[in-house]
Amino acid sequence: MPEFDSIELSGSQPFSLDKTLSCGQVPRCFKEGDWWYCTVRDSVFKIKQDDNVLTFAGVDADIIRDYFCLDFDLNKVYDVMTRDIFGREAVEKNYGLRLVNQDTWECLIFQMTVNRIRTKGVTDRITRISAKLGEKIDFDGREFHTIPRPQDIVDAGLPALKSCNIGYFADNIMLASERILENPGWEDELSKLPYDDAVNRLKEFKGVKHRVAEWILLLSQKRYEAFPVDAHIRDIFLKIYLKGTYFGVSDEKIDNLIRETAEKNFENYRGYALEYFFNARDLFKNE
Repeated sequence: MPEFDSIELSGSQPFSLDKTLSCGQVPRCFKEGDWWYCTVRDSVFKIKQDDNVLTFAGVDADIIRDYFCLDFDLNKVYDVMTRDIFGREAVEKNYGLRLVNQDTWECLIFQMTVNRIRTKGVTDRITRISAKLGEKIDFDGREFHTIPRPQDIVDAGLPALKSCNIGYFADNIMLASERILENPGWEDELSKLPYDDAVNRLKEFKGVKHRVAEWILLLSQKRYEAFPVDAHIRDIFLKIYLKGTYFGVSDEKIDNLIRETAEKNFENYRGYALEYFFNARDLFKNE
């Protein structure tokens, strides 16, 4: 039986475990009964929330605090978002949702394979890669697998990676693994770059386009100014902020105006606003 620990949350800081883990931002977390099971970095943990108490097993409290960014003042985001009528609705719908602090390598390899579909299950490409090449962890009577590190992938070789049934993504992941092994300090370097330079650095990985790079910065580098416009966000912003605006045929022009609108309304927390709007999209269907 795993040993349990707990964290008592501050009453002044919003946090909803269910909203945070069910919104599609992270792979390989699933709920069974009251418990969420998550595979993160080289660990597996189970966690549940009862009011303002988190009970968990498998990792120590520092990892939980770091992963869920419990020391981040979410009220700063809400102060900005609730100035806007639609932002206020999105906050009310998703109250307590936090962006987690993903491992940058795990986020990179996941975003390279997700094919722009939000993760909802446990059978995506990253799960197949982990089951084949990751380290097995037995936990709570179950078998889990970590995401393989770059060295693990290079050691296994391209044929083993291709056997995960991930198509052309295998070549891109192998190239990324080799590139990172050549520069083991890449993650620290990335964190110190100005935003646009960080985007361009990530785009040097084959298969990482501009929007993918922005997702990686948002979800693993706490770059909350990132605002990767996808079809969902484009549809929402055209309905509630840019209704009746004529753009011609240029998607780039549309997306640039959406980014300008997000920056004006939500400042350096527009990445947070993006996640809240995505998970409140049903509210804006008929706007």
